[in-house]
Amino acid sequence: MRAPALLALLVLASAAAANNLDRAAFLPLTQSVVRVEARQASGGLGVGTAVTVAPGVAVTNCHVTRDAVAIRVISHGRPWTVAEQAADAVHDLCFLRVPDWPAPPVRLADSDHLRTGQQVAALGFTGGVGATVQFGAITALHRYDGSNIIETDTAFTSGASGGGLFDEYGALIGLLTFRLRGVASNYYSVPLRWIRDGLPASTTPPTWVAVQPLAGAQPFWQGDADRLPYFMRVASLHAQQRWDEIIEIAERWAAFDPSSAEPDLARGNAYQQLARFSQAIESFDRAVKLAPRHALAWYGFGRASASAGDTNGLARAQAALNDLDEQLAQRLRAATARKKR
Repeated sequence: MRAPALLALLVLASAAAANNLDRAAFLPLTQSVVRVEARQASGGLGVGTAVTVAPGVAVTNCHVTRDAVAIRVISHGRPWTVAEQAADAVHDLCFLRVPDWPAPPVRLADSDHLRTGQQVAALGFTGGVGATVQFGAITALHRYDGSNIIETDTAFTSGASGGGLFDEYGALIGLLTFRLRGVASNYYSVPLRWIRDGLPASTTPPTWVAVQPLAGAQPFWQGDADRLPYFMRVASLHAQQRWDEIIEIAERWAAFDPSSAEPDLARGNAYQQLARFSQAIESFDRAVKLAPRHALAWYGFGRASASAGDTNGLARAQAALNDLDEQLAQRLRAATARKKR
């Protein structure tokens, strides 16, 4: 992506979920979330975002900087040269050492415990021009490689790659990373745990290396479809309404990770779309037994129960959602109210 270096301007984009968030709390973060420019050997310019996570250290996505021969961060119209980098290409995390970078590190969340429905703010250079705050909520958590990929409804474009996903208190919980092509509302962030685990503890080689193109740097979310994480394959098939194929993949997913509720959740959603309500109930029931506090599984269980005329199952789901996720509880009430009319 080619773009001139522009002074970052803060644009606050409102959404329904933003009503309960304090916008002023996110204003100070703009000095620590900065534009990244990656000069490529071809003469092209890659543009993204980085988040300051330690003194003189910012983190971005490797897919922003993997072809770079020189990198700089831009804040308030002033460039700062990146001296060295440390790459975790598989997790799409590239740490940038900027010795004279004066911005304070953002606060890292104290816990990895997240939940669907939790309000979040996404801060990045959407479009590569101005720093934009998008408010929204966590829509799903996908277990992968020791943590959870965070799915939200906070829209962002390529220029925001490497931006910060913050909780309602302004603490970093993830890094804005990718979206699925052809799927309007699936936006994904890699988790804070990967950032903590990858943050270099030393300021000397071999931890840090000179800025240069990263050969073969392909992240987990890119590549052949049959090698992508199961949650990504299911999301793509869901967008295409290929329900039978989702059921087949969910079988393999469950065999690969039998303790995860996600395969049964995917299978239940597919059965619901096919109007095979008894099988949907069975799938969602297995999901909630594996993960009793999985709000999306309870929501699916409630929808399937309502479709099958199971008032007891619907009541169980509604009671669980009242405790777990008020937004999903309201959606279930609205959906069942429409069905009664």
